[in-house]
Amino acid sequence: MLAISLLVLAALALVFAVFVQTQASDAAERAVPIDPNNAGPDVVLAEAAGVAVSSPIRPANLTGLGYHPAGESLVKMAPRGENLSANAFLGLLSTGETPEDIHYYLMEAAGRGGPETGALDVGAGTGTTVYAPVTGTVTSIRPDPVVHDANVIEIKPDANPDLRVNVSLVRSEGSAGVNDRVTAGMTELGTVADSAAVLDPQLSSYTNDAGNHVTVSVSKAG
Repeated sequence: MLAISLLVLAALALVFAVFVQTQASDAAERAVPIDPNNAGPDVVLAEAAGVAVSSPIRPANLTGLGYHPAGESLVKMAPRGENLSANAFLGLLSTGETPEDIHYYLMEAAGRGGPETGALDVGAGTGTTVYAPVTGTVTSIRPDPVVHDANVIEIKPDANPDLRVNVSLVRSEGSAGVNDRVTAGMTELGTVADSAAVLDPQLSSYTNDAGNHVTVSVSKAG
């Protein structure tokens, strides 16, 4: 009887170990925002008023994707992929699985107004190359109000010239300038600034690092 009990206990322990390993593996896979093996350099993360918003960071370098409000003037983005923070209501925002296996979070508003998908934090380490998220023309480059050595790059997208796509927290020295043409996923805008040095990025709650990132948002021109 003792031998049978030990065998049962050993079997249960083995089943539990396999379950834990499977759960950890699934969690690790979901921690990767985009499958780099199935995603091109211009993989589309969202759509806003007819404009496809591509990842400004190469898929292999992404650490996390998190949407949040950032003002009433922003255009609501429709995310692609699976919403990992979905519930019965928020799940309506998800377009389901994609070939690139995109995963994102809807982060807390933290007192900010506007659409809950008005801004997208695209995580990557400091110094990672930032690419244009849309094809169009750079209309302005202005100092970022958050990080003193970073800029906000504004682009007029070809797909809808009445909109402006902004990429903030970018160190843009020597990269694309005002009136330059840019191509989604191809034209370098600069590198990721070290915003974690001056603030506690909200994205860090969803990544395994300091949460450095660039933020993409869409607004109407004028």
